Amino acid sequence: MNKFCGRYLREKRLHNFIIYSEEVHDRYEHNRRLRNPATTAVQQAIHGLAYTIYGKPDVRRLMFEVFDFEQIQPKAV
Repeated sequence: MNKFCGRYLREKRLHNFIIYSEEVHDRYEHNRRLRNPATTAVQQAIHGLAYTIYGKPDVRRLMFEVFDFEQIQPKAV
């Protein structure tokens, strides 16, 4: 049943409005990162290369202002 409900919500573009618990969201993010560790390594390598070529301030400005990368917020303790 959940599979069909999820498919229906995605068809109607309503899946973005689903509110997941913090635990479910963390599990999803963790699994997403584990899925392809090579992608993470490549992203980190490109990031480091960009730092050496353009400098940290410009790279951060590009990432967060131009490309709208996700800024990871610190978790409340």
